[in-house]
Amino acid sequence: MISPDERRFLDHLVEQWLSEARWARFNEVLDQRTRHITVVMDNLYQPHNASAVMRSCEAMGVQDLHLIQRKHGIELERGIAKGAEYWMTTHRYEGDAAEADCVDALRRSGYRLVATTPHTDDCSIEELPVDQPIALLFGEEKPGLSPQLMGAADAYVRIPMVGFMESYNVSVSVALCLYELLGRMRRGDIDWGLKKEERERLALAWARRSVQHVDSIERRFFGLD
Repeated sequence: MISPDERRFLDHLVEQWLSEARWARFNEVLDQRTRHITVVMDNLYQPHNASAVMRSCEAMGVQDLHLIQRKHGIELERGIAKGAEYWMTTHRYEGDAAEADCVDALRRSGYRLVATTPHTDDCSIEELPVDQPIALLFGEEKPGLSPQLMGAADAYVRIPMVGFMESYNVSVSVALCLYELLGRMRRGDIDWGLKKEERERLALAWARRSVQHVDSIERRFFGLD
C-alpha cells in the first residue's frame, strides 16, 4: 500500500512537474490496466521474442510479466520493446527452483495456470473462460513448456491453425491469446481493473520515471537536503 508520504509526493509531482496532458494520459492507461490476466514466459532465450512479448503485453494493458530464467538470462532489446519495460511490472525467477517459485507466487495470487500448447487438446483459446484470474504459460519455440510447468497447469489451450505449421512464433501466440481473452474480459461484467492502491503505486512509479532529477526533487520535498 502507498504510504501517506508517498501520496503527498505523488500529488507534488502531479501539481508541479507533470503536465496536465501527461497526467491525463497516465489515468487513461491506468483505466485499462489489468492484473486479471498475466503472462509467464518460460526460459525464452531469444531477446527479440522476449521484447516483442513485452511490447504486446504493455500495448494491450497487461501489467505483469513473469520471466522464468533457468538457463538463459533474458535480455530485452530496447528497440523492439519500445520502452514497454518502463511501464510494466516484471517478475523474474532464477535458478533451479525458478519454476516452482513462479508457480507458488501465481497460486498465492489466485491465478489459474493455463498452458498454451498445440499438443494437449483441452479447449481452444476462444473457449477458455475468463471469469477468474488467468496466468498464460508460454514456452521456448522448439521444446515448449517444461514438464514441470505442464504438470502444474490447471488447463491447456490451443490456438486454432489451418495450415501446415504446427505452431505460431511465441510472440505472435501471446498477441493472439491476449487479443481474444482481453476482449472478452472487457466486454463482460468481470471486475478486472486495478485496485485504488495499485493505481497509486503505479502512478507514483511512472511519475518518477517521467520527471528528471526526481531523487533531488524528493530530497528537497522531504527536507533531506
